[in-house]
Amino acid sequence: MQQGDIVAGAAMQVLLASLGSFTFAPTASAILTAADIGTKVSLDVGALVRTVALLQLVPFAIGLLLRRYAEPTAQSWHPTAAAVSNITFLVVLAGMLLGNWRDVAELFGSLALLAGFLLAVFAFAVGTLLAAGPMTRRTTMGGVASVRNAGPALAAIGLAFADQPAVLGALAAILLSGLAAALPIATLLSRRRSAPETPGTEVPRNDTSTR
Repeated sequence: MQQGDIVAGAAMQVLLASLGSFTFAPTASAILTAADIGTKVSLDVGALVRTVALLQLVPFAIGLLLRRYAEPTAQSWHPTAAAVSNITFLVVLAGMLLGNWRDVAELFGSLALLAGFLLAVFAFAVGTLLAAGPMTRRTTMGGVASVRNAGPALAAIGLAFADQPAVLGALAAILLSGLAAALPIATLLSRRRSAPETPGTEVPRNDTSTR
């Protein structure tokens, strides 16, 4: 949406998904212990790694190969692939909300959604500031930090929590709060990048063609 660096953003998503396969279990256990819930997360890391590899790494590798050796084909497939990706994400999110609406509704009386919203804004800012390169790449990294990949989280919840409705509802609510923070930022960036330049404001470039 923000017209950012799609290749860098996709690569970072896959990298973080791969790392998250190994770090999810100890991180979740530490958080639950700190919250004094008394629940330890038992997760088959091998199964999670295989799931992420099948759903994330294999499609990403196929996309890279197509882009490298059959770019016209990749470009022609891009609109359909993007539409399928967006539609399936919305279907999954709607299913999570509808199937666990009671658990989601209970969160509206707490500060969980506000905390998720503020965390997303903070993550967008930190991701943008810490990233390197042009601004399009930096804001892309901010978006990746703000709204993370839902696929590995859903896989981990299925393996570690047996798709408990309360956990799925909490994830859906946090995803919505993160989107509520990131989408307006992405829309603003998109409008700024698609706006025509005002005459006289172009940045001069050094002409080296005759040197």
